[in-house]
Parts: sequence; C-alpha cells; structure tokens
Amino acid sequence: MKKNSRIAAGAAVAGAALIAVSGTVAGTADAGKLPGGFKSKNLGDGNSIQIRLFDESVTRTKAVTNIPTSREVLVSGKIAITTKGDIKGATLTSGYQVGCQVNFGASGEGGAGVTGDTAKGTASGTSEVGGGFKLGPGETAFKPIINVSGDEDDINSISFTKGRGGLAYSQERFGVDGCAGHASARAIVKVQAKTDTFKGNITLYGKPFSLG
Repeated sequence: MKKNSRIAAGAAVAGAALIAVSGTVAGTADAGKLPGGFKSKNLGDGNSIQIRLFDESVTRTKAVTNIPTSREVLVSGKIAITTKGDIKGATLTSGYQVGCQVNFGASGEGGAGVTGDTAKGTASGTSEVGGGFKLGPGETAFKPIINVSGDEDDINSISFTKGRGGLAYSQERFGVDGCAGHASARAIVKVQAKTDTFKGNITLYGKPFSLG
C-alpha cells in the first residue's frame, strides 16, 4: 500500500493518536470557526464509543474557474475517537458531504436529515483539480479527508486499536462546479465498531455551512 503524500505525520492531540493530513494552503479571507460536534454511543455490555470533532473551521476562497456557478472552500479540523470496553476493532472514515440546493437539516446528537429541492438522490460527483464536483440541484457528493492510494483502489478509511484513534487535517480544498443555486456542506465522521454483541456504524454530522 502506498500512502498519499497528503498524509503527513503522526501527532498527539487530546490524548488520541492522530494522523495529520495537509491540503493546499491559500491566503484568502472570509474564514470562520465551526462548532464541530460530539457523539457518545453505548454499545452494551460496558462497551462505548465517543466521537469528537473540534477546532473545525472553513475559509471561503475564490474558485479557480472564476465563474458564479463555482464555489470553493478550505476546511481544517481535528477528530478524536475514544472507545471503552472490549472493542474488537474500529475503522474511521471522515470527509465532507457537499450539496447543491440541498437542505442539511440538523436533528439531535449531531444527526441530520437531507432533503433536496429536486429529489435526485446522491451523485457520485466528478472529481477535479482541488476536489471539485459537478453538481446539479438536489445532488450531493462526498469529499474524503482520508486518502490513501492502494494497489487497486483508493482507501478512504483507517483502522485503529488500543481504544484510541483520530486525525488532524488542515486547509483541505473542495468545491462545486455548475451549481446555480445555494451550495452547502457538512462534516461526516463515521466509526465502524465491533464487539461480541454489536457490529455497526456510529456517525457524527458537523454543522452545515454555506459554500456561497
């Protein structure tokens, strides 16, 4: 397996072993902090898992294409995962859900519903320079933060043991092309965990924000 050069180094943040992921740095204005999020899930039999998204921020930047239907942002943040009990294994997947004319309606514990102006469902998106996607009304795409090149396919998740894991990312760029309406995004942190009595996903959604 060959690691993408964007996975830079190991670090220690908030007591968790983190992978640092660096993106393209650009000196632009219109930056803002995001509240991140927290979710705790009881898996039964004394097992639990906690997900924390913190130090999250977004900077809106001028799109390379320089046309009104294109928007780009740079995002930064940190993720810390803590498990308790006899967790047999855990895998972390993280990134941003990007939508055109889509309402990311937040509801308790960081959960969220997704409704589009036109019910086109989820689009795979066309990946371009800078992590851009061609999206029409009601379409969404996923921009992964973790990006490891394997022998056949890119790997967008990491596995961890000993109860702790996470990552830090900085100035990750993504955007939308061809979106004539409102464009927005939100962070998604998903942990797949397994115990003797539980196997499934625990998902934390960050607060939605506008791409412009």
